[in-house]
Amino acid sequence: MAECGKHEPVGRRIQYLYGVFSHGHEEQALREWEQDHAGANKLPRHDYKPEHLDVGARMFALHGCPDRAREIMEELFQLYPTWNSSIAKAVFRAHTKSASVGHHDLAEGIYKGHKQRSSKEMTLQDYDAYFVGFLEARHLPNAMAVFHDMVRQGRLATSLYPAEIEKVLARLHKLYRLGKDIVEINDIGLEAIELLPEAYHSHVYGHWMRAALGSSAPEASVEVLQFMVNRDFHPQTVHCNLFLKVLFRTKDTPHVLKAEDLGWRMIENARKAPIGKLPHAPASELISQWPKWIHERQMLMSNKEIAGKLPSANVTTFALMMRHHAAKLQWEHVDYLARQLKESGLHSNTEIMNILMDNKCRQGKFSEVWEIYRSLTDGPEGSPGVFPDGASIRCLWKTLRLALGDFATRDDPDLPRPRELLAETVQWWTRCRSRPDAERFRMGLAGPDHGALSSLMLHCFSYSKDLAGSLVSLHILRKHFLIFPSDTVAEVLQKHAAWVDLQRSTPQERSHFNRTGAHQQTLDKLGRIYYILEEQRKQRTGIAEEDYNRLSDEEIGDIGLNLLSEFVRVVMKRSYPPEEVEVMINQAKDEAGVPEMSTGDMDAFQVA
Repeated sequence: MAECGKHEPVGRRIQYLYGVFSHGHEEQALREWEQDHAGANKLPRHDYKPEHLDVGARMFALHGCPDRAREIMEELFQLYPTWNSSIAKAVFRAHTKSASVGHHDLAEGIYKGHKQRSSKEMTLQDYDAYFVGFLEARHLPNAMAVFHDMVRQGRLATSLYPAEIEKVLARLHKLYRLGKDIVEINDIGLEAIELLPEAYHSHVYGHWMRAALGSSAPEASVEVLQFMVNRDFHPQTVHCNLFLKVLFRTKDTPHVLKAEDLGWRMIENARKAPIGKLPHAPASELISQWPKWIHERQMLMSNKEIAGKLPSANVTTFALMMRHHAAKLQWEHVDYLARQLKESGLHSNTEIMNILMDNKCRQGKFSEVWEIYRSLTDGPEGSPGVFPDGASIRCLWKTLRLALGDFATRDDPDLPRPRELLAETVQWWTRCRSRPDAERFRMGLAGPDHGALSSLMLHCFSYSKDLAGSLVSLHILRKHFLIFPSDTVAEVLQKHAAWVDLQRSTPQERSHFNRTGAHQQTLDKLGRIYYILEEQRKQRTGIAEEDYNRLSDEEIGDIGLNLLSEFVRVVMKRSYPPEEVEVMINQAKDEAGVPEMSTGDMDAFQVA
């Protein structure tokens, strides 16, 4: 190589070095570059050429040697002050990726050096490289400084077109995610208000208030509202709603009373037909429409009138107030708010529907829960209706469980049967699972305790003495929601089965059966059957207790579910022939809308 390269141009040399480096021989490439730089080989001298210094700085930066990369870059700019400053970005990223705080501090100097040399030529992409680097280093002040420079140098927030607004909000939200506490969020909010056009201010204040909500800091919320007023920015409904949430969350009596007063005044304003209310739309659209909305409102109301007017309630305000009064069992307030909401012309949302359903459930008006669900989800002709979330479906199951447990409402024809509600649950999930936020809906249904949902469903089927429905519901929970039977499910099924044994008996026989202790004897017998089936299954599969440690949670869950499926079939065979058992299970699957679903690894002909 030495003989061939006596007159090797610098371009070919750096191409060779970078090729060696990029093919994984990084140490060799760096060693040969250092030899070039020191003139320690017999090749032509390239150490003074900017291209050679540039590739050296880049390779050391990529190799994770920020100090050496910075030394070479400084030498490059000392010899060639007008050299392309893009090399600074590569060296900068080597510093921000380092675990050393000292390197993070030096990164700030690299950024400032790039600005001093060529701030007029810097593009948004150049600023983004530094912005992302400071974000990765979790250095909020420097990230805010870059965001400031983007705007001040005319690279960002140059218009109110939605695409440009999206760029601003994407970077602003990254700053918010970097803020660790309300103090840092305050710094970001102040910077954004000083920096961005007025059209962004409502959105910034909203984020600011949400941060106060997250930190449960009512004082911070008051300061934000006061800051708005001091700057002649009149709080909107969204800001007051966030303030209500903060006050209610404190559970402090003076704060709660203040929130009640504020909420009722906003609702009274809504009753009086508010003027100039911003529509519901994505943030970028609202910001782009802000100048037009402000102009229209000022044409209808003077600044003095606007300043003295509390914003009108929206559907979120109603939801907050209804939830608050429902928690205090103040049903008359909830009913009044529901009427006011209807009269105001505002459309109910999922949260409102859940509150109304929960309200009626607590009052024991179980059929009205189902009526509210049907009327709001179906919606009037020409409107989309409310889309239920996981909490909505869970409330239906809770209501049905309570209704079936009450002799006065057990046979109410206006209530769904367990199989009907199971089919509704499957249909709802079919619509949910294609959504990007499907997991949120699944978690809402499952709740914090997955086993509680299984027990809830099984109790519903137990009241209707439907073992086949219980079996199908357990498999639906596993297949569609990845919810496996809890430890209490076997006990619930055994109690269920004990009463199914008496399904063809008269009420007098069942009463005598329970009074004489025969019920407990049957429970003990079914418990022994379950234990025998469990031991036989272990023998067939060859799985010992210590083997469970090597199995996944899903595999363990399937083993338990198959055991429960076998137990249900064994119990059903005590009363029906195997072919009839399978017909009953298939009928339950058909009614639930899952005709092809498997329900265990053994059918009724195979079980004992």
